[in-house]
Amino acid sequence: MSIPRIAILAVLPLALLASCETVSSETSDGRPMPPPARAAQRPPDAAPVNAISVLYAPKPQDTDANGRPDRLGIELYLFARPYPAPIWRDGTFTVTAYPMGKAGNPQAPGANPVHTWRLSTRQLSLERFRSLIGEGFRAQVSLLDGGGNDRIPGTALDFVASFEPEGGTPRIWCDGVRSLSFAPIQVGEVR
Repeated sequence: MSIPRIAILAVLPLALLASCETVSSETSDGRPMPPPARAAQRPPDAAPVNAISVLYAPKPQDTDANGRPDRLGIELYLFARPYPAPIWRDGTFTVTAYPMGKAGNPQAPGANPVHTWRLSTRQLSLERFRSLIGEGFRAQVSLLDGGGNDRIPGTALDFVASFEPEGGTPRIWCDGVRSLSFAPIQVGEVR
């Protein structure tokens, strides 16, 4: 029994199309494809921490429902420059809140901070995590910690942060001061 010639002619083009492969080396708008991603070079374990970066949550939360924000989320990243990837190291973070414009600088810190938090990397309240940025530490700090209160002078606070590595090496300061609004929550506002 022979296969009809019409069936062969119908199946042959479909078989040829099924075996074709389209390879594109450009994006839909004609630009070349980006190079493949590469892992950032990790610093050696002996590389000292020499930089810190701190990300503060955009809005503090009101945890005691009195209309005044009191808790703030922070992420802390340590670097051993010139390596670009952040790392985990043991030590103690210090985060200090000052009235607006009163933070001073690392050589002459401001007097009378509103609150100071010391967070050891070994504390359970300081979470280690990995994100798109890299390895970091995450914590929640509250003006109510240690018997504090959320009644602050003005409506904003200035924050500064530093890291003291274990082993007696000098403290590393975060560049600059970050000002955050702690204005009382208005009726109907959701944070």
